[in-house]
Amino acid sequence: MSATTQPIDPPTPGHLAAITGLRGVAALWVMLFHLYEFSHHADLRIGAVDVSGWLASGYLGVDLFFVLSGFLLAPAFIDLTRRRGLRTFWRHRFRRVLPALWAQIVILLLVAALWGPGLPSAVEIFTNLTLSFNLLQNSSSINPVYWSLPVEWNFYLLLPLLALGFRGSARRVSLTIAAWIAFSIGFRLLCVWAYGRYGTEALELARWIIQLPGRIDQFVIGMGAAWLSLQTRFDSRRGGLLAWAGALAALGLAALASHVGNFMGDLLQPWVWLFYPLIALAFASLSLGVSSAPSGLIARLLSVRPLVWVGMISYSLYLWHLPFLQAFQHLFARPIGLTDSVLLSTVILLAAWLSFVWIERPFLPVRAASQHESRASGPA
Repeated sequence: MSATTQPIDPPTPGHLAAITGLRGVAALWVMLFHLYEFSHHADLRIGAVDVSGWLASGYLGVDLFFVLSGFLLAPAFIDLTRRRGLRTFWRHRFRRVLPALWAQIVILLLVAALWGPGLPSAVEIFTNLTLSFNLLQNSSSINPVYWSLPVEWNFYLLLPLLALGFRGSARRVSLTIAAWIAFSIGFRLLCVWAYGRYGTEALELARWIIQLPGRIDQFVIGMGAAWLSLQTRFDSRRGGLLAWAGALAALGLAALASHVGNFMGDLLQPWVWLFYPLIALAFASLSLGVSSAPSGLIARLLSVRPLVWVGMISYSLYLWHLPFLQAFQHLFARPIGLTDSVLLSTVILLAAWLSFVWIERPFLPVRAASQHESRASGPA
């Protein structure tokens, strides 16, 4: 914080209904993406409008979660007047992430042992329980959506150090953000170069594009939006314009991602190194805009009760949606139809709510549980 800037009390983004609704959008977007994949890319034209492009890029809901993590968790470390001890922070992260994860792993392992292909190796089970499997590989055979959780987990470890660059003058903060974006882009370019030079031998390096350090710019951009919320009081008009700009940019980039295709898996330039910061800037603008203008149209749309409820259970929704879709595929061996989608979505939402009530909520701080507004870890 610069010497001439007085601290203010901005809206607390972690307790805004619109931000919780935005988490709901992220979780629903990921679920709809997988539903679309399991439908074998069903025709989704509504009149002249084809919405399949936005569903095909629903994996970007994970990117939204990463930006929201930086936006929601950074203020306690940036603003020294609200700093809490690291022990408290990590204790809350452990309680927020691990109980629901561990409970699901136990359930899925029981199902695999009794009715499935059997148990994975002891090493894989241990590395999934400790969110360290990314040291060996990107994916998990227990639940493929786990891939993003170590990314989030590693960010928690780095957050106190990253936040040091957000204390001081605006110039220092701007340089910090620019440096981390440049580092991430440079790392991804290095991966692309190594693959082009050494072929499959470089895949072990290239796989880190979707992990940290390859995704650090998205968290840092979210932190930058949080820093702005601490420094500047946006009026409703400016906040509303920022929210609209972020929403429209995100929709446009999502359509572009669908058109370009699997640019990360195929290492297509320039998108493989450029797309992450672009979509993160859009999501950060949207997050900052709705938190600054809670009475704006977009914030009010995100604050509708059903969407806020989905945001509240978003972590469990993220964890449970894919196992149910895989179970359907295993039992019926056919694409998911429209009626199937409605029934499955209902069952998945019910399972996510039960997971939240029975497993997540008992471990939440009393205040967060009473407000139904605990920060959802990872992609949730």
